[in-house]
Amino acid sequence: MAIISDLDAIPTIPQFLRTKMIEKHIAAGEDIVIKGYTANRVYLLLDGTVTVSNEFINGQRFTFAQCKSPSFIGEVECLAVQKNYAATVQALTTCSVLYMDNNTFLLWLEHDSSFAVLMAHLVAKKMYPTSNENGTIKFMSSKEKLLHYLLRHYQAPQDNGFFYLNKRRQQIADELGTSVKTVNRCLAKFKAADCLSLFHGKIYITSIQFANLQIFLQNSL
Repeated sequence: MAIISDLDAIPTIPQFLRTKMIEKHIAAGEDIVIKGYTANRVYLLLDGTVTVSNEFINGQRFTFAQCKSPSFIGEVECLAVQKNYAATVQALTTCSVLYMDNNTFLLWLEHDSSFAVLMAHLVAKKMYPTSNENGTIKFMSSKEKLLHYLLRHYQAPQDNGFFYLNKRRQQIADELGTSVKTVNRCLAKFKAADCLSLFHGKIYITSIQFANLQIFLQNSL
């Protein structure tokens, strides 16, 4: 692994810290950090997209966030002085990261006040959705979660009149924190109510079905 050559794109890194940071390229599907492992590094995501998830004792996986570059990984654990990573971060696409040990990250904060303010903003922005959703999403039924999910991802249909949700059932289940069996059961109900169409297992939604989804959600409340 070589020291990244284009660090001028991040001018706030103090010169004496640049040689302590190492670039790494990560293939899609590879873990960057794993929940429960020693949190001894902070990563700067330079390029690509990652997923953030938790896996529970029963084997169920809950993917609760996606992050695009540029963003940091492991900074919350470092700032909170926690020994282990709180979640698993996996490369969704091919990624490039710049990693450093915790001491280097803390030195960067100490020597650059503008970077410290930026980090405060980024951490607050990362934590706010969790606080905001604690009283709502967690108490929704799986059916309501999936309804909100479909409505949130819907886009205006293309020339064929359908919006295609390019997501695997397992991915949907992971993002909602439920099982594939539950997702399939809910989708069957939505199809029966003409809220979507299923062709070869793929999910398609017309503009009329989108309106039906909204009505279905209102009637579920």
